[in-house]
Amino acid sequence: MSQPETIVRKYLTALKDPSTLRDDDAIQEAESALGDESDPIERLKLQQKLAELNAPSMNAIEDEFVVHAKAWADEAGLTGKAFEAEGVPGATLRRAGFDVAKGRKRGAASSTPRKRSSRTTQEDVINAMPKSFTLKSLREATGGSPAVVRKAVDAEIEAGRVADAGPDPDHSGPGRAATLYRRT
Repeated sequence: MSQPETIVRKYLTALKDPSTLRDDDAIQEAESALGDESDPIERLKLQQKLAELNAPSMNAIEDEFVVHAKAWADEAGLTGKAFEAEGVPGATLRRAGFDVAKGRKRGAASSTPRKRSSRTTQEDVINAMPKSFTLKSLREATGGSPAVVRKAVDAEIEAGRVADAGPDPDHSGPGRAATLYRRT
């Protein structure tokens, strides 16, 4: 078995069960050395070593994986998809040199085109304006975007056909009342 294959195997195993990175023999050795050590600085160093041995980091094995995985996979005829299926994160595969997609996967293209919703124009919003309304009620009634509704109301205010009637007197609940508009 080659060294790159051993590294890939070790990384994949650690992904599934991180406790496999623990070296119990080294932990026992460090605990024994700690029990025999009287120098406070050496004890500190051994405590740190023991902490690292008890909670091994995936970073070191991941870095080794990144260095060796692509060349080994090319030689073995494996793709990034196979590694993804085994739980290797896309970011790690990209670091290793695999060509994998970023973010969400897109669904398969449909043979029937998707129907687009019709665009609500400023004119549609103006024609749908009731005698009194708030921006929200007008948006809900027309399906227009906030920008289109606001633009239509501003145009009608400028033309003198709509007036700002102040805060909605029927407002209840937290927050400030919406502005009520009236056709003139």
